[in-house]
Amino acid sequence: MKKKENIILRSLKGLSYGLAAWLMCLVVGISSSALVSFHFMFKFMTGLCTAAITLGLYFNWTYYACKRDKDAVKFRSAEYDRLMPVKMAAAAPAPSYIMLAALYLMKLGIIKDRFAFYLFFNIWIKPFADMFAEQPLPIESVPWVGVLGITFLILLQPAVITATYLLTYHDIDVYKLLFFNNKP
Repeated sequence: MKKKENIILRSLKGLSYGLAAWLMCLVVGISSSALVSFHFMFKFMTGLCTAAITLGLYFNWTYYACKRDKDAVKFRSAEYDRLMPVKMAAAAPAPSYIMLAALYLMKLGIIKDRFAFYLFFNIWIKPFADMFAEQPLPIESVPWVGVLGITFLILLQPAVITATYLLTYHDIDVYKLLFFNNKP
């Protein structure tokens, strides 16, 4: 019986996907910054691009990890870890969870306002935040609805990871459904 994949290594790989997403979103954000400042629709489209990059990379990481897990269970009699999607959803976007807790502490006034740093480290959320607040984005200018919207965006990461893993493991090929529009 083959031993299970090390969750720490898998988590580090997920964190590296998050870092890759951050770098790509930084490039998109910088390259579109001239257009984004002018119109709501440009901000929205940039937000969709950065969300697609971030969530797409997490989708890719989860999809292929699940395929490996499924093959290990099927062909090498490995043990199925029912908590793997939860572990992956907790580990990979962990920096986003820490930053989300800091966001709430900033909004409540418990810690000093560092919203610009928050947006820098969660660069994929910045176009969405720009749609509802003025520059330079002090946390006071963001309404609670905006904070809840940011929370929703952050929670999309574990939702994508968990849903991708569970659907892929149960023979629903999410990749083909999304990109090739085939029936399961």
